[in-house]
Order: sequence, then structure tokens, then C-alpha cells
Amino acid sequence: MKSGRDGNPNDAESQIEIPVVVNRPWIPVAIACGVALVVLLFLLIPGVLRYPGTEGARALPVATPHQEINSALEERIATLQGLLDGGICVRDGTYALPGDDSSPGPELAALPPALAQSPAGPEALPEGSEFAGSLLDLIDQATTLVLVAGPQGESGGMGTGFFVTSDTILTNRHVVDIPPGGKIFVVNPGIGVKEASIAAQSATDTPGTADFALLRLATPAASVTPLSLVTTRATRLTNVVAAGFPGMVLDTDARFRSLLNGESGELPTAVTTEGVITATQAGSGTEIILHTAQISPGNSGGPLLDRCGRVLGINTFIRTQDEGRMNYALAAQDLHRFLTAAGVTATAAAETCPPAAEGTPSPAPSDPTAPAAAK
Repeated sequence: MKSGRDGNPNDAESQIEIPVVVNRPWIPVAIACGVALVVLLFLLIPGVLRYPGTEGARALPVATPHQEINSALEERIATLQGLLDGGICVRDGTYALPGDDSSPGPELAALPPALAQSPAGPEALPEGSEFAGSLLDLIDQATTLVLVAGPQGESGGMGTGFFVTSDTILTNRHVVDIPPGGKIFVVNPGIGVKEASIAAQSATDTPGTADFALLRLATPAASVTPLSLVTTRATRLTNVVAAGFPGMVLDTDARFRSLLNGESGELPTAVTTEGVITATQAGSGTEIILHTAQISPGNSGGPLLDRCGRVLGINTFIRTQDEGRMNYALAAQDLHRFLTAAGVTATAAAETCPPAAEGTPSPAPSDPTAPAAAK
């Protein structure tokens, strides 16, 4: 038999068949896409896609957290308002809620008496007072700003004083510690700006000792009603008012800036704060009154008054520490003795002032250790 290599090329037995390979790279991609499509269609069938624990879950309303909180508050407010609308608040101190007719309700403390009203001010003085006006009117016309000027007119300090006679003003010695050639001016809306001289002063101005100075005007202020001094010892929980010119308040007062600039116009008025007497202590030859009526530098020399407008003491210094602060005044009895020794006869009051209204007790005094003058 002949080899195919030597025979006829057309001989079927000698032909070699070569397979043809066709390249189709898109087929795997098409298969993957088909599978993904089938899976997606399956998942879209209702009830197929579920999460654990969602069976029987209740649909929540669409709302933001703020809306939910506001809705709850509105419901609570409506409930409380309904109670208030149906309740009855009566003067005898009882309160009744609606739907409860069996009991008049819990007893409340008696309402405090209303402050007496005066056309001239918020609180009228008690009957028999020599001053025809309110407590605030009395304070404003008798309390003065005290300014100290150096030899060249430069500022030398400031404080407060108050009239004890028509031509004498009481203040602290440390307020009017002026250099040689300096001047002292007193300022009050009723008298304007007046120069004053030192008529008498205590030996020292150490905190806790007698720290007094008496100023005299060249001419009496006829329109002024001087303040009277209480000669009896002050008692705790007595309602008091402090009046003065604290620097931190004057710093923002346009009237005070105009005054310093020499401009004419309305003059600053005294700042008033309220409190109670918390304690009395023995100082070095004086009696000291601790109280909660706020004072600060600039209040030195200002009066501490009861609700009848009578002087219980002269605000002199403050003491502060980390735990708090306390305000100190020197008792009016010592002021009266100082004035008597200086030959000045001031009005004295020995009777107790009837309170117009009970004040809110202030916190008990701390135990401060660092004294600082309230100048």
C-alpha cells in the first residue's frame, strides 16, 4: 500500500483535516447577565424579599424626632391648660382642681400685702413721714455722688454720700482721701454740682474701724430733706435698701460721661439694691452690719436704709473669697456719735420701722477673709 505522502493528493485516505476554531468572547458575559436578570425578577416577586423579625411589624408614621417631641409637648400643654382653665385661685389661699368638689384643695400660704403705691414713686413711706413722696424720691434727693479731683483737675476717685443736714454730707473717710491741692465735688440732680470741704473725719479708714468723713457745703441746700439715723441696734432679717453710685454702673451711663466732659444735662441718679440684714458683729470700736443688698466699688459712703427711708448704716467695704462675698456697713449708732462729736445735730429715729412687705430671705453669709473697700 502506498503512503499518502507519495500518492495522489486527492486520495481521501491521504487528506489531513485541520479544525477551524471560532472565537466568541461575548458568550460568558451574556450568560452572566441572563442569570442576574433571572435572580432580579425572582426577588421582585412580592413576599420574597424579607428581613428577619419583620413579620407582623407595625408601620410607623413618617415624622422627624422634633415633630414627635413637639406633638408630645403640645398634648401636655393642652392638658395643663385645661386644668388651669378649670381651676379656681381665690384670695383666701385655697386652690381647687376641676372635678374635685369634695375638698377645697390644699392650703397655700397667705398672699403678702401689696406694696403701697404713690403717684411719686413705686413705694410710699409710712404715714407720719415728714417727707412728702416715695421711698425712691427720698433716696434720690438725699444721696449724692462724691467726686475727688487732683490739683490739675485729674480724677482722684469717687464714692457716695448722703445729706444728714441741709449743708452737711456724710461719707467714708477713704472716699475723700485727696492729695494736697485737690478738690471734692458732690453731685445730685436736685442741687447740681457743688464743691464741698472736709469738716471732720475719723482717725483711720481701716476696714472694721470708724471710717467716717463729714463734708460741708458753702450754702445750705434748701430743697433737701436730710436722712434720719436709727439709733437702735439693727436686727437680722430686717429688709434694707442700699443706695449709691457703683463705678461698674456709671461706666455705661451716658449722663456720667457727659458730666466728666463738663457738659450740661441730666445728672446720674443713685443705684438701689435690696436685701436683708444677715448678722451684726463687733468691730474695732464700731458695730458692723452684714447684709445682702449688693454693693461694689463706688458704693462706699452710701446709706443702708430700712423701708421707712431711715439710715441703719453706711456702706463701707466688701469681703470676697472663693465661696462667696459679703457686704458690710458701719452701724448708724456710731455715725450718730461721730456727728455729735463734730457738733452736728442730725435727726434720730428710735422706733422700729413697720415693714411694707416681707422680702425674700437671701442666702446666709459666707465666711469671707479678704477685706476690700467698696470705694
